[in-house]
Amino acid sequence: MKKTLALLLALLLCLPSLSALAEESEMYQRVMARFTGELEQGAVVNVLENATAIELGYAQQLIDAFNAAYADKGISAQLMDIDQYSDLATDGPYGYGPDVWYQANDILMKYATQQHLLPLPVYGLESHALIPQNAWDAYKMVMYDEPFYCGVPINVQSGMLFYIESMLPDDWQTEWDVNQNGTPDFFETYTALYALSRDIQENGGKTQYGYLDDLVDVYFSFGYLFTYGAYIFGDEDTNPEDIGLAQGDAARGALMLRQWADLMNNTEVLDKTFASAAYAYLAQGTMLCTVTTPDVRQMFVRAMVNTGNWTQEEAEADLKMVNVPRLPKSADLTSDAWQDTITDMEALTVQTTMMGGINGYGMSAYTKCPNASLAFIEFATSYEQVLVRNRMLGISPARSDAAAEIGQNNPTVQMIFDNLDNDYIYVMPAINETAQLWTPGESFLIDLCTDAFRADRGEAELFSTLEEVQAGLERMVQQIYDAIFTLS
Repeated sequence: MKKTLALLLALLLCLPSLSALAEESEMYQRVMARFTGELEQGAVVNVLENATAIELGYAQQLIDAFNAAYADKGISAQLMDIDQYSDLATDGPYGYGPDVWYQANDILMKYATQQHLLPLPVYGLESHALIPQNAWDAYKMVMYDEPFYCGVPINVQSGMLFYIESMLPDDWQTEWDVNQNGTPDFFETYTALYALSRDIQENGGKTQYGYLDDLVDVYFSFGYLFTYGAYIFGDEDTNPEDIGLAQGDAARGALMLRQWADLMNNTEVLDKTFASAAYAYLAQGTMLCTVTTPDVRQMFVRAMVNTGNWTQEEAEADLKMVNVPRLPKSADLTSDAWQDTITDMEALTVQTTMMGGINGYGMSAYTKCPNASLAFIEFATSYEQVLVRNRMLGISPARSDAAAEIGQNNPTVQMIFDNLDNDYIYVMPAINETAQLWTPGESFLIDLCTDAFRADRGEAELFSTLEEVQAGLERMVQQIYDAIFTLS
């Protein structure tokens, strides 16, 4: 038996890896012919970063570090002063677009399917084996019956709950920790969070609201649909003819957004500009908690310091980020028996599925310096730079080595990885049709949540029953379908 196992092991070691097989294919070599490894002397790589990275100084730090590292190699990089949501299809052919672009996978991949992004030689990158396959898959495109990848993942994005620890109710350990596990009940189930929020709004507290959030942002709010069986596209998000946002019990999930709108009773939650105000709202005590992505953590810290009530170090320690609470199987947040969702959590609640994405770097098909651009991407996705990006922005790395290092002091990073691995993060589809999701989706959410204010205005409510919500979802699905196949 030992000899047989040894022989099998030897044979396996002799087999080429899947990466090697892909690299050796004739088609792969033809597609990658532009990447010779020879840096284009005098090249200046134009880099388009996201607004938060620029505002908090990380983007310039990255450029400066790259230019210092490559000072003797004849290439450099510079930040582009254009909108982070540039239209590569319009700008690229005329030479106005970036060479390298940091963005979410769904935005980058809509350009990849139109051949405005280059497939990259990812198998040769130092980070290749350190990034999980499900993160790579966010940038996968099948051409000539072979998989190619049009982006290099940097960080995992998904909604997380932010709160300031010193603003917790003073009595939370006696009144809001039913299971005595040291975690506030209102951060374990949304039913308990609803109960706390109602109590604060009716009886007062350290903050004006408990939970307050932008309810009309598709990225965050569609998690309520996914948790109850909805999906975006069929065939593992490759078939846009099958739009599943009204499938399963999605209507029950959507009805809870209406419940939140009723309780919050604040028209600000119907406006996407809430996101930019959220940092100050948390710091000033307007709300106890809100949901957003890990990469804006430093925006909360800065808002806290700006109030004068915290030093930088105090704000870093006082601001907390945790997993979003579980949702009730009953789809009723308003139940007075919220304690039952804590004491019988597994039976009465489900883990919330959030929409997410994999942010990374893509390369323009119109670049005149593919080798220099690839050098920049490899530098920007290196272990050292990912650690700096985490320190300055609070991102959750896609690299396993960086995640392990950061996870020693920040368990949230491991939590995000676990959510991704367990399918509690619904990664946005990497097909061009995803772009048609946002406008109909937002319109539906605005219409749904506005219902909370219609009666006071003397208007008829449109979504007071589950059947009406289901009909609204089906209209939204038809609008998305028309935008993909008819209006285009």
